[in-house]
Amino acid sequence: MKLKHSLIFIALLSTTTVYATPVGANLADAKEASANNACKFDIKFLSDPKQKQQLLNVAPNVDLKLKQFIATKVVKGARVASNVMCQQLIGQQYTGSQQEWQGFINNALQGLLNGGFKDLKFTKVGSNDAAYKGTFDNMEYIFTGDNSGNKQVIYNLTVLDKPNNQVITLSVSGNEKVTQEIQNEYQRLVNSFSL
Repeated sequence: MKLKHSLIFIALLSTTTVYATPVGANLADAKEASANNACKFDIKFLSDPKQKQQLLNVAPNVDLKLKQFIATKVVKGARVASNVMCQQLIGQQYTGSQQEWQGFINNALQGLLNGGFKDLKFTKVGSNDAAYKGTFDNMEYIFTGDNSGNKQVIYNLTVLDKPNNQVITLSVSGNEKVTQEIQNEYQRLVNSFSL
């Protein structure tokens, strides 16, 4: 599996839809307060992750702060990528509504399709099989798909941290031939995560 495909696959999952309720606070004050709590969490990667940050204006008086960490390793000749993406809204609140969760998943699916993936499948993980045992609203799900003969498996956990108005997504992906290793790394990454 090529690193490029793995990173494209996980980067496409970082899309989000803003279905949120406006906050009455001044945007500048909200930005300052949010900056103090933005993307603060503990997680342990097996290698030093590459980091990226971006601030996007997604609507009038609404910004989306993105912070991404990507670490890769080679297992049985295939690259396994661990991707953690923090998305903090400034100027609106995440609601945790069913519509918001559905919009998030729909955008991720559409992003993957736009990226050239075929035979894309989405599987929601049931609570009995979930790796995450924390108290925050969350969803665990698995995508499988094919990109030019590169069959990918990606395990995902998305956590909604309402107090800090952020969504954190943990993803581990790679070629299907190392599915067990992907699942093991996903479990290890989730177990190391705390807010």
